[in-house]
Amino acid sequence: MSDPFGLEREDLIRRSRVRDIFTPHKPIHSLDLFFGRTLEVRSLIEHLNTPGQHALLFGDRGVGKSSLANIASDLLLKRLASGKFFKKRCDSTDSFRSVFAEPLAHVGVNLQVVGSESRKAEGGKADIGIPGLGGGVHTTSETTLKERGLSSELDSPGWVAAKLSGLDGLLLVDELDALRDPSDRHKIAELIKQLSDEGSLFKILLVGIAETGVDLTDGHQSVERCLRETRLGRMSDIELKQIVDKGEKALNLKFTAQAKTRIVTVSSGYPHFTHLLALKAAEDAIAEGRTEIGVAGIEAATRRAVDDSEGRLKRQYDEACRSYGTDEYRRIVCAAALLGSEEFNAAALREKYLKLWGRKIDQNSLNNYFNRLVSDSGGTILRRLAKGVYRFNDPRMPSYVRIANMHSINMEQ
Repeated sequence: MSDPFGLEREDLIRRSRVRDIFTPHKPIHSLDLFFGRTLEVRSLIEHLNTPGQHALLFGDRGVGKSSLANIASDLLLKRLASGKFFKKRCDSTDSFRSVFAEPLAHVGVNLQVVGSESRKAEGGKADIGIPGLGGGVHTTSETTLKERGLSSELDSPGWVAAKLSGLDGLLLVDELDALRDPSDRHKIAELIKQLSDEGSLFKILLVGIAETGVDLTDGHQSVERCLRETRLGRMSDIELKQIVDKGEKALNLKFTAQAKTRIVTVSSGYPHFTHLLALKAAEDAIAEGRTEIGVAGIEAATRRAVDDSEGRLKRQYDEACRSYGTDEYRRIVCAAALLGSEEFNAAALREKYLKLWGRKIDQNSLNNYFNRLVSDSGGTILRRLAKGVYRFNDPRMPSYVRIANMHSINMEQ
């Protein structure tokens, strides 16, 4: 029967619940679907369960930080600790004040302004109820709030720490790097120090994208003794394979050994890409009534995987490789992606280029192409770290390049 809009296919996929098993587009919340990272989970739980200690989890995009933080928080609160769980996922509109709005409300400090701008324009008064400060305060403007001394207190790490110090709970602050103002991160670090000094039961778990923990605390050095850092790197091949192993059992599918190897190789340590490739290949198998998925099934699913990848990766790759007169940009990017190291030099790149494409590229020619591919900042696909030393600006890019070129390059080379 004709299915021009794919409704029957989507119904089969929906009923299989494959998108609840392989989840490239959302963090994992269930322990049953969480694989590997045993030492990291243990470390986070140990830090958060130690009096006076809080935790910071950081690393690259796509390595599973949010999933790990969810699981560690869940295990801690279910097995070892009591208290209220709060979660704040930051975006560019957030500030120090908004990050702590929910736990403050829980102890009676209500920051929500009641009343509309139209009421104020008509001469009415907006109500700002702050029970923790002795009841509702009636004001017509932020100026009045400041005059009463409340605005500055709400932005004070010491004042907020005093309000939260008696609360038994855990606040998970995800995507901390999204805060625009570095001073907000500095205030959060200062708040953590204050809570630690007071021996508070209220704990904070910070999660964000960064190369170092200092990047997420705005260089606040005095917080180091009470904020224990965990850097989350890429997953091992064994851990990535476990994702596919567990998924195929839940779905009653069978990925061949070669198919699993291909997924793991292309993923390059990033669970996001393992979930993405396994999902697309499994969707095809379910829609076609197959129970076995081989290398051909992985390769057939790659185009949809590329289309379903993050837009930023696609745009940067397309801009770097697009040329009407030559395919050299793509070849150079592919060679860099298959080197398998975070940093590389021009000599290693030329050697990989020769192995892949069967011909040499001299340094002068390479430099000409580098004019478009390389910069000292984040505006191009490659970044120059030192003279003759380079890396991809986005560490996930090599995995994306491998997926986008799976049909044209030998992954084993």
